[in-house]
Amino acid sequence: MKPRRKLLLAALLAWLLLFLLSLSLDKGPEAVAWGKLRVSLTLTPGTTGSGEVPDTPQGSALDPRDEGGLEGGGEEVEEEEGRSRRREKQQLKEEGKPSWQKRTRGIRSTQAAQERCGVAGFNLRRRGLVQRLWHGSASYSILSPSLQLERMNYLSANKHQVALQARRGRGSRSSPELHCQLQSEARLGTLDGSQQPFAGLGWSRLVPRRPLAPAAMGSDFKTCAVVMSAGAILNSSLGEEIDSHDAVLRFNAAPTKGYERDVGNKTTIRLINSQIMALRKHHFNSSFLYQNVTLVAWDPAPYSLNLSERHNIHSFSHTMLWYENPDFDLFTSYVRWRQDRPDQPFYILHPAYLWRLWDVIQSNTQENIQPNPPSSGFIGTVLMMALCRQVHVYEYVPSARQTDLCHYYEEIHDEACTLGAYHPLLYEKQLVQRMNAGTCDDLRVKGRVTLQGFGSDGCIAAPSNRDM
Repeated sequence: MKPRRKLLLAALLAWLLLFLLSLSLDKGPEAVAWGKLRVSLTLTPGTTGSGEVPDTPQGSALDPRDEGGLEGGGEEVEEEEGRSRRREKQQLKEEGKPSWQKRTRGIRSTQAAQERCGVAGFNLRRRGLVQRLWHGSASYSILSPSLQLERMNYLSANKHQVALQARRGRGSRSSPELHCQLQSEARLGTLDGSQQPFAGLGWSRLVPRRPLAPAAMGSDFKTCAVVMSAGAILNSSLGEEIDSHDAVLRFNAAPTKGYERDVGNKTTIRLINSQIMALRKHHFNSSFLYQNVTLVAWDPAPYSLNLSERHNIHSFSHTMLWYENPDFDLFTSYVRWRQDRPDQPFYILHPAYLWRLWDVIQSNTQENIQPNPPSSGFIGTVLMMALCRQVHVYEYVPSARQTDLCHYYEEIHDEACTLGAYHPLLYEKQLVQRMNAGTCDDLRVKGRVTLQGFGSDGCIAAPSNRDM
Protein backbone atom coordinates (compact mmCIF):
# COMPACT_ATOMS: atom_id res chain seq x y z
CA MET A 1 0.00 0.00 0.00
CA LYS A 2 2.80 2.41 0.77
CA PRO A 3 4.11 2.53 -2.83
CA ARG A 4 0.53 3.10 -4.06
CA ARG A 5 0.03 5.93 -1.59
CA LYS A 6 3.26 7.54 -2.70
CA LEU A 7 2.22 7.21 -6.33
CA LEU A 8 -1.21 8.68 -5.59
CA LEU A 9 0.33 11.56 -3.67
CA ALA A 10 2.75 12.29 -6.52
CA ALA A 11 -0.11 12.29 -9.02
CA LEU A 12 -2.11 14.72 -6.88
CA LEU A 13 0.86 17.06 -6.54
CA ALA A 14 1.47 16.96 -10.30
CA TRP A 15 -2.19 17.74 -10.98
CA LEU A 16 -2.11 20.63 -8.51
CA LEU A 17 1.02 22.05 -10.14
CA LEU A 18 -0.54 21.90 -13.61
CA PHE A 19 -3.71 23.53 -12.28
CA LEU A 20 -1.78 26.41 -10.71
CA LEU A 21 0.28 26.82 -13.89
CA SER A 22 -2.85 27.04 -16.04
CA LEU A 23 -4.23 29.73 -13.73
CA SER A 24 -1.03 31.74 -13.90
CA LEU A 25 -1.03 31.76 -17.69
CA ASP A 26 -4.40 33.57 -17.66
CA LYS A 27 -3.51 36.24 -15.13
CA GLY A 28 -1.64 38.86 -17.03
CA PRO A 29 1.79 40.45 -16.82
CA GLU A 30 3.16 38.73 -13.77
CA ALA A 31 2.71 35.40 -15.50
CA VAL A 32 3.48 36.41 -19.08
CA ALA A 33 6.99 35.04 -18.79
CA TRP A 34 5.65 31.49 -19.23
CA GLY A 35 4.09 32.42 -22.57
CA LYS A 36 7.28 34.17 -23.65
CA LEU A 37 9.30 31.11 -22.74
CA ARG A 38 7.20 29.17 -25.21
CA VAL A 39 7.89 31.72 -27.93
CA SER A 40 11.60 31.73 -27.15
CA LEU A 41 11.74 27.96 -27.42
CA THR A 42 9.96 27.89 -30.78
CA LEU A 43 11.87 30.80 -32.26
CA THR A 44 15.17 31.25 -30.49
CA PRO A 45 17.44 34.18 -31.34
CA GLY A 46 19.12 33.61 -34.68
CA THR A 47 16.59 31.11 -36.02
CA THR A 48 13.53 31.27 -38.22
CA GLY A 49 10.20 29.64 -37.53
CA SER A 50 11.36 26.56 -39.45
CA GLY A 51 14.43 26.17 -37.25
CA GLU A 52 16.77 27.18 -40.05
CA VAL A 53 19.65 29.42 -38.96
CA PRO A 54 19.58 32.57 -41.12
CA ASP A 55 22.61 34.32 -42.53
CA THR A 56 21.95 37.34 -40.33
CA PRO A 57 22.65 37.04 -36.61
CA GLN A 58 19.81 38.41 -34.53
CA GLY A 59 20.66 41.89 -33.39
CA SER A 60 22.28 43.06 -36.57
CA ALA A 61 20.72 46.22 -37.91
CA LEU A 62 18.90 44.18 -40.50
CA ASP A 63 17.02 41.95 -38.11
CA PRO A 64 14.31 39.79 -39.78
CA ARG A 65 11.87 41.53 -37.42
CA ASP A 66 12.66 44.83 -39.12
CA GLU A 67 9.29 46.45 -39.80
CA GLY A 68 6.87 45.20 -37.19
CA GLY A 69 4.12 42.63 -36.77
CA LEU A 70 2.32 42.50 -33.43
CA GLU A 71 2.40 40.84 -30.06
CA GLY A 72 3.21 41.75 -26.49
CA GLY A 73 2.16 41.92 -22.86
CA GLY A 74 -0.29 44.03 -20.89
CA GLU A 75 -0.76 45.23 -17.35
CA GLU A 76 -3.40 46.91 -15.19
CA VAL A 77 -5.84 46.64 -18.10
CA GLU A 78 -9.06 46.69 -16.14
CA GLU A 79 -8.00 49.76 -14.18
CA GLU A 80 -7.00 51.54 -17.40
CA GLU A 81 -10.31 50.64 -19.06
CA GLY A 82 -12.17 51.98 -16.03
CA ARG A 83 -10.33 55.28 -16.27
CA SER A 84 -11.03 55.41 -20.01
CA ARG A 85 -14.77 54.84 -19.45
CA ARG A 86 -14.89 57.54 -16.79
CA ARG A 87 -13.13 60.00 -19.11
CA GLU A 88 -15.58 59.14 -21.87
CA LYS A 89 -18.66 59.64 -19.71
CA GLN A 90 -17.36 62.96 -18.39
CA GLN A 91 -16.52 64.24 -21.85
CA LEU A 92 -19.86 63.20 -23.32
CA LYS A 93 -21.64 64.82 -20.40
CA GLU A 94 -19.80 68.08 -21.01
CA GLU A 95 -20.46 67.98 -24.72
CA GLY A 96 -24.11 66.99 -24.36
CA LYS A 97 -23.89 64.60 -27.31
CA PRO A 98 -24.46 60.85 -27.60
CA SER A 99 -21.39 58.92 -28.62
CA TRP A 100 -22.68 58.05 -32.10
CA GLN A 101 -23.02 61.73 -32.98
CA LYS A 102 -19.45 62.56 -31.99
CA ARG A 103 -17.30 63.74 -34.90
CA THR A 104 -13.54 64.08 -34.84
CA ARG A 105 -12.26 67.29 -36.38
CA GLY A 106 -8.66 68.38 -36.01
CA ILE A 107 -6.02 67.10 -33.68
CA ARG A 108 -7.77 67.69 -30.37
CA SER A 109 -10.94 65.79 -31.28
CA THR A 110 -8.88 63.02 -32.87
CA GLN A 111 -6.88 62.54 -29.71
CA ALA A 112 -10.10 62.47 -27.70
CA ALA A 113 -11.45 59.78 -30.02
CA GLN A 114 -8.30 57.72 -29.56
CA GLU A 115 -8.75 57.98 -25.80
CA ARG A 116 -12.10 56.23 -26.22
CA CYS A 117 -10.98 53.49 -28.60
CA GLY A 118 -12.47 50.27 -27.32
CA VAL A 119 -10.62 46.98 -27.28
CA ALA A 120 -13.51 44.57 -26.83
CA GLY A 121 -12.92 41.14 -28.26
CA PHE A 122 -9.24 40.90 -27.31
CA ASN A 123 -8.00 38.63 -24.58
CA LEU A 124 -6.71 40.37 -21.46
CA ARG A 125 -3.08 40.22 -22.46
CA ARG A 126 -3.55 41.63 -25.96
CA ARG A 127 -6.04 44.27 -24.82
CA GLY A 128 -3.41 45.86 -22.60
CA LEU A 129 -0.91 46.13 -25.44
CA VAL A 130 -3.32 47.34 -28.12
CA GLN A 131 -4.92 49.89 -25.81
CA ARG A 132 -1.57 51.39 -24.90
CA LEU A 133 -0.43 51.58 -28.51
CA TRP A 134 -3.71 53.17 -29.55
CA HIS A 135 -3.39 55.70 -26.72
CA GLY A 136 0.33 56.32 -27.33
CA SER A 137 1.09 55.63 -23.67
CA ALA A 138 3.15 52.45 -23.63
CA SER A 139 6.34 51.90 -21.63
CA TYR A 140 9.06 49.28 -21.75
CA SER A 141 7.40 47.78 -18.66
CA ILE A 142 4.75 46.17 -20.90
CA LEU A 143 7.45 44.15 -22.65
CA SER A 144 7.87 40.50 -21.83
CA PRO A 145 10.83 39.54 -19.63
CA SER A 146 12.73 38.24 -22.66
CA LEU A 147 12.29 41.50 -24.60
CA GLN A 148 13.20 43.57 -21.57
CA LEU A 149 16.39 41.55 -21.30
CA GLU A 150 17.18 42.06 -24.98
CA ARG A 151 16.59 45.78 -24.61
CA MET A 152 19.00 45.97 -21.68
CA ASN A 153 21.61 43.97 -23.60
CA TYR A 154 21.46 46.40 -26.53
CA LEU A 155 21.69 49.37 -24.18
CA SER A 156 24.77 47.85 -22.58
CA ALA A 157 26.43 46.91 -25.86
CA ASN A 158 25.76 50.31 -27.52
CA LYS A 159 27.33 49.07 -30.74
CA HIS A 160 26.90 52.42 -32.51
CA GLN A 161 28.45 54.47 -29.69
CA VAL A 162 25.45 56.67 -28.90
CA ALA A 163 25.56 59.09 -25.94
CA LEU A 164 22.42 57.81 -24.25
CA GLN A 165 21.77 59.70 -21.02
CA ALA A 166 22.39 63.10 -22.56
CA ARG A 167 19.71 62.53 -25.18
CA ARG A 168 16.70 61.50 -23.12
CA GLY A 169 13.80 63.84 -23.82
CA ARG A 170 10.25 64.64 -22.88
CA GLY A 171 7.04 63.05 -24.06
CA SER A 172 4.73 66.05 -23.84
CA ARG A 173 5.03 67.60 -27.32
CA SER A 174 1.74 68.08 -29.12
CA SER A 175 1.00 66.52 -32.49
CA PRO A 176 1.81 69.74 -34.43
CA GLU A 177 5.02 70.16 -32.45
CA LEU A 178 6.11 66.60 -33.24
CA HIS A 179 5.29 67.09 -36.89
CA CYS A 180 7.34 70.29 -37.12
CA GLN A 181 10.22 68.76 -35.19
CA LEU A 182 10.47 65.87 -37.64
CA GLN A 183 10.27 68.23 -40.59
CA SER A 184 13.00 70.54 -39.34
CA GLU A 185 15.39 68.16 -37.60
CA ALA A 186 15.19 65.08 -39.81
CA ARG A 187 15.44 66.39 -43.33
CA LEU A 188 15.63 63.72 -46.00
CA GLY A 189 19.14 63.07 -47.26
CA THR A 190 20.78 60.59 -49.65
CA LEU A 191 24.31 59.90 -50.81
CA ASP A 192 24.94 62.32 -53.67
CA GLY A 193 28.53 61.36 -54.52
CA SER A 194 29.96 64.71 -53.47
CA GLN A 195 31.56 63.56 -50.19
CA GLN A 196 34.64 61.43 -49.72
CA PRO A 197 35.32 58.62 -50.20
CA PHE A 198 32.50 58.49 -52.77
CA ALA A 199 33.63 61.57 -54.68
CA GLY A 200 37.02 59.97 -55.31
CA LEU A 201 35.28 56.81 -56.55
CA GLY A 202 33.31 58.65 -59.22
CA TRP A 203 29.94 58.33 -57.54
CA SER A 204 28.83 61.78 -58.66
CA ARG A 205 28.34 60.21 -62.10
CA LEU A 206 26.78 57.07 -60.65
CA VAL A 207 23.95 58.33 -58.44
CA PRO A 208 20.73 59.71 -59.99
CA ARG A 209 21.05 63.30 -61.12
CA ARG A 210 17.69 64.26 -59.65
CA PRO A 211 17.27 64.21 -55.87
CA LEU A 212 14.79 61.88 -54.22
CA ALA A 213 11.58 63.87 -54.70
CA PRO A 214 8.23 63.46 -56.50
CA ALA A 215 9.60 65.41 -59.47
CA ALA A 216 12.22 62.72 -59.99
CA MET A 217 9.38 60.20 -60.33
CA GLY A 218 7.37 62.41 -62.65
CA SER A 219 4.41 63.03 -60.36
CA ASP A 220 3.00 65.14 -57.55
CA PHE A 221 1.95 62.80 -54.76
CA LYS A 222 -1.19 64.02 -53.02
CA THR A 223 -2.00 60.76 -51.23
CA CYS A 224 0.46 57.99 -50.40
CA ALA A 225 0.19 54.58 -48.78
CA VAL A 226 2.86 52.94 -46.65
CA VAL A 227 2.09 49.21 -46.50
CA MET A 228 3.70 47.34 -43.64
CA SER A 229 4.47 43.67 -44.06
CA ALA A 230 2.76 42.72 -40.80
CA GLY A 231 0.72 39.53 -40.74
CA ALA A 232 -2.26 41.50 -39.43
CA ILE A 233 -2.94 42.84 -42.92
CA LEU A 234 -4.14 39.39 -44.04
CA ASN A 235 -7.94 39.18 -44.49
CA SER A 236 -8.18 42.99 -44.48
CA SER A 237 -9.53 43.44 -48.05
CA LEU A 238 -7.58 46.71 -48.21
CA GLY A 239 -5.98 46.10 -51.59
CA GLU A 240 -8.29 48.31 -53.65
CA GLU A 241 -8.01 51.17 -51.16
CA ILE A 242 -4.21 50.91 -51.08
CA ASP A 243 -3.96 50.96 -54.89
CA SER A 244 -6.12 54.11 -55.05
CA HIS A 245 -3.25 56.23 -53.66
CA ASP A 246 -0.98 58.24 -55.91
CA ALA A 247 2.07 56.40 -54.60
CA VAL A 248 2.59 53.19 -52.60
CA LEU A 249 5.68 52.27 -50.60
CA ARG A 250 6.51 48.65 -49.74
CA PHE A 251 9.37 47.06 -47.86
CA ASN A 252 12.17 44.63 -48.62
CA ALA A 253 10.95 41.41 -50.25
CA ALA A 254 7.22 41.86 -49.53
CA PRO A 255 5.34 40.44 -52.53
CA THR A 256 1.97 41.46 -53.96
CA LYS A 257 1.26 38.47 -56.21
CA GLY A 258 -1.23 36.22 -54.51
CA TYR A 259 -2.03 38.84 -51.87
CA GLU A 260 -3.61 41.53 -54.05
CA ARG A 261 -6.95 41.49 -52.23
CA ASP A 262 -5.31 42.48 -48.95
CA VAL A 263 -2.21 44.48 -49.90
CA GLY A 264 -2.93 45.69 -53.44
CA ASN A 265 -0.71 45.42 -56.49
CA LYS A 266 0.70 48.91 -56.97
CA THR A 267 4.29 49.69 -55.95
CA THR A 268 5.92 53.08 -56.50
CA ILE A 269 8.82 52.94 -54.05
CA ARG A 270 10.47 49.96 -52.40
CA LEU A 271 12.57 50.58 -49.31
CA ILE A 272 15.18 47.86 -48.84
CA ASN A 273 17.85 47.21 -46.26
CA SER A 274 21.37 46.22 -47.23
CA GLN A 275 20.73 42.59 -46.37
CA ILE A 276 18.36 42.34 -49.34
CA MET A 277 21.16 43.50 -51.64
CA ALA A 278 23.93 41.40 -50.14
CA LEU A 279 22.46 37.94 -49.50
CA ARG A 280 21.97 35.59 -52.43
CA LYS A 281 18.73 34.14 -51.09
CA HIS A 282 16.94 37.41 -51.90
CA HIS A 283 17.90 37.25 -55.62
CA PHE A 284 18.24 41.01 -55.74
CA ASN A 285 19.79 41.19 -59.20
CA SER A 286 17.13 39.04 -60.85
CA SER A 287 13.87 39.35 -58.88
CA PHE A 288 11.07 41.33 -60.53
CA LEU A 289 10.23 42.84 -57.12
CA TYR A 290 13.02 45.39 -57.49
CA GLN A 291 12.43 46.35 -61.11
CA ASN A 292 10.33 49.20 -62.54
CA VAL A 293 10.10 50.96 -59.17
CA THR A 294 12.09 53.60 -57.33
CA LEU A 295 14.52 51.85 -54.98
CA VAL A 296 15.73 53.33 -51.70
CA ALA A 297 18.34 51.40 -49.68
CA TRP A 298 19.82 51.90 -46.23
CA ASP A 299 22.57 50.50 -44.04
CA PRO A 300 23.48 51.54 -40.48
CA ALA A 301 26.70 53.24 -39.49
CA PRO A 302 28.18 54.60 -36.23
CA TYR A 303 26.16 57.41 -34.67
CA SER A 304 28.86 60.07 -34.95
CA LEU A 305 29.75 59.10 -38.48
CA ASN A 306 31.65 61.29 -40.87
CA LEU A 307 31.70 59.43 -44.19
CA SER A 308 35.43 59.98 -44.57
CA GLU A 309 36.16 59.16 -40.93
CA ARG A 310 37.51 55.79 -39.89
CA HIS A 311 35.73 54.11 -37.01
CA ASN A 312 36.44 51.18 -34.72
CA ILE A 313 35.66 47.71 -35.97
CA HIS A 314 35.48 44.98 -33.33
CA SER A 315 38.53 46.33 -31.54
CA PHE A 316 40.06 49.69 -30.82
CA SER A 317 43.14 48.80 -32.88
CA HIS A 318 41.26 48.18 -36.11
CA THR A 319 39.55 51.06 -37.90
CA MET A 320 37.78 51.21 -41.26
CA LEU A 321 35.60 53.49 -43.33
CA TRP A 322 31.87 52.74 -43.41
CA TYR A 323 32.24 52.23 -47.18
CA GLU A 324 34.84 49.52 -46.49
CA ASN A 325 32.82 47.76 -43.82
CA PRO A 326 29.04 48.31 -43.98
CA ASP A 327 26.73 46.08 -41.99
CA PHE A 328 26.05 44.25 -45.27
CA ASP A 329 27.80 45.02 -48.53
CA LEU A 330 25.25 47.09 -50.41
CA PHE A 331 27.83 49.08 -52.38
CA THR A 332 28.93 46.31 -54.76
CA SER A 333 25.35 45.56 -55.77
CA TYR A 334 24.49 49.24 -56.04
CA VAL A 335 27.33 50.00 -58.45
CA ARG A 336 26.46 47.02 -60.61
CA TRP A 337 22.73 47.92 -60.62
CA ARG A 338 23.34 51.54 -61.55
CA GLN A 339 25.67 50.54 -64.36
CA ASP A 340 23.17 48.05 -65.76
CA ARG A 341 20.03 50.17 -65.18
CA PRO A 342 21.05 53.84 -65.19
CA ASP A 343 17.51 55.03 -65.90
CA GLN A 344 15.94 53.41 -62.83
CA PRO A 345 15.92 55.76 -59.79
CA PHE A 346 17.96 54.15 -57.01
CA TYR A 347 19.09 55.98 -53.89
CA ILE A 348 21.02 55.17 -50.71
CA LEU A 349 19.89 57.02 -47.61
CA HIS A 350 22.61 59.00 -45.88
CA PRO A 351 23.42 57.36 -42.50
CA ALA A 352 23.09 60.74 -40.78
CA TYR A 353 19.42 60.80 -41.85
CA LEU A 354 18.78 57.55 -39.98
CA TRP A 355 20.33 58.91 -36.81
CA ARG A 356 18.41 62.18 -37.10
CA LEU A 357 15.24 60.10 -36.96
CA TRP A 358 16.62 58.28 -33.93
CA ASP A 359 17.36 61.64 -32.27
CA VAL A 360 13.74 62.73 -32.68
CA ILE A 361 12.42 59.48 -31.21
CA GLN A 362 14.72 59.68 -28.20
CA SER A 363 14.05 63.39 -27.63
CA ASN A 364 10.36 62.55 -27.22
CA THR A 365 10.91 59.64 -24.86
CA GLN A 366 11.78 59.79 -21.18
CA GLU A 367 13.15 56.25 -21.25
CA ASN A 368 16.39 55.26 -22.95
CA ILE A 369 15.51 53.65 -26.25
CA GLN A 370 17.62 51.03 -27.98
CA PRO A 371 20.77 52.74 -29.36
CA ASN A 372 20.20 51.24 -32.80
CA PRO A 373 18.77 52.76 -36.00
CA PRO A 374 14.98 53.00 -36.40
CA SER A 375 13.10 50.24 -38.17
CA SER A 376 12.41 50.24 -41.89
CA GLY A 377 8.76 50.89 -41.00
CA PHE A 378 9.52 54.18 -39.31
CA ILE A 379 12.09 55.20 -41.94
CA GLY A 380 9.60 54.54 -44.73
CA THR A 381 6.82 56.42 -42.96
CA VAL A 382 8.86 59.60 -42.48
CA LEU A 383 10.30 59.27 -45.98
CA MET A 384 6.81 59.39 -47.47
CA MET A 385 5.87 62.34 -45.25
CA ALA A 386 8.66 64.22 -47.03
CA LEU A 387 7.34 63.23 -50.46
CA CYS A 388 3.54 63.37 -50.07
CA ARG A 389 0.81 65.72 -48.93
CA GLN A 390 -1.02 63.04 -46.95
CA VAL A 391 0.20 59.61 -45.88
CA HIS A 392 -1.82 56.57 -44.85
CA VAL A 393 0.21 53.97 -42.95
CA TYR A 394 -1.29 50.47 -42.79
CA GLU A 395 -0.73 48.03 -39.90
CA TYR A 396 2.13 49.86 -38.22
CA VAL A 397 -0.03 50.70 -35.23
CA PRO A 398 -2.09 47.49 -35.12
CA SER A 399 -5.73 46.90 -35.97
CA ALA A 400 -8.17 44.51 -34.34
CA ARG A 401 -6.65 41.79 -36.57
CA GLN A 402 -3.58 41.88 -34.34
CA THR A 403 -1.42 38.78 -34.57
CA ASP A 404 2.10 37.64 -33.76
CA LEU A 405 2.74 36.70 -37.42
CA CYS A 406 5.71 38.84 -38.44
CA HIS A 407 5.09 39.01 -42.19
CA TYR A 408 1.97 38.20 -44.19
CA TYR A 409 3.99 36.17 -46.69
CA GLU A 410 5.98 33.84 -44.39
CA GLU A 411 5.42 31.77 -41.27
CA ILE A 412 7.57 33.52 -38.68
CA HIS A 413 5.99 34.30 -35.31
CA ASP A 414 7.80 36.59 -32.89
CA GLU A 415 6.57 39.26 -30.47
CA ALA A 416 9.60 41.44 -31.26
CA CYS A 417 8.21 42.14 -34.73
CA THR A 418 5.84 44.61 -33.12
CA LEU A 419 7.44 45.83 -29.92
CA GLY A 420 11.05 45.67 -31.03
CA ALA A 421 14.21 43.99 -29.86
CA TYR A 422 16.99 45.54 -31.95
CA HIS A 423 14.91 48.48 -33.21
CA PRO A 424 13.09 50.90 -30.86
CA LEU A 425 9.74 49.91 -32.37
CA LEU A 426 7.66 50.52 -29.26
CA TYR A 427 8.77 54.14 -29.10
CA GLU A 428 8.51 54.69 -32.85
CA LYS A 429 4.90 53.58 -32.90
CA GLN A 430 3.95 55.78 -29.99
CA LEU A 431 5.43 58.76 -31.82
CA VAL A 432 3.50 57.97 -35.00
CA GLN A 433 0.27 57.44 -33.09
CA ARG A 434 0.68 60.79 -31.34
CA MET A 435 0.73 62.45 -34.79
CA ASN A 436 -2.22 60.42 -36.07
CA ALA A 437 -4.99 62.58 -37.54
CA GLY A 438 -7.22 59.59 -38.27
CA THR A 439 -10.13 58.14 -36.33
CA CYS A 440 -10.53 55.30 -33.89
CA ASP A 441 -12.39 53.27 -36.51
CA ASP A 442 -9.48 53.72 -38.93
CA LEU A 443 -7.22 52.03 -36.38
CA ARG A 444 -9.60 49.32 -35.26
CA VAL A 445 -10.86 48.24 -38.68
CA LYS A 446 -8.01 49.10 -41.05
CA GLY A 447 -4.94 49.52 -38.87
CA ARG A 448 -4.62 52.86 -40.66
CA VAL A 449 -2.83 55.93 -39.37
CA THR A 450 -3.25 59.25 -41.19
CA LEU A 451 -0.31 61.67 -41.26
CA GLN A 452 0.04 65.05 -42.92
CA GLY A 453 3.00 65.54 -45.22
CA PHE A 454 5.73 68.02 -44.47
CA GLY A 455 5.13 71.55 -45.65
CA SER A 456 1.37 71.27 -45.18
CA ASP A 457 1.16 72.99 -41.78
CA GLY A 458 3.27 76.14 -42.00
CA CYS A 459 6.25 74.80 -40.05
CA ILE A 460 9.40 76.87 -40.38
CA ALA A 461 12.26 74.56 -41.33
CA ALA A 462 15.23 74.97 -38.99
CA PRO A 463 18.80 73.88 -39.73
CA SER A 464 19.54 70.37 -38.54
CA ASN A 465 22.13 69.85 -35.85
CA ARG A 466 23.46 66.80 -37.72
CA ASP A 467 24.85 67.96 -41.04
CA MET A 468 25.22 65.52 -43.90
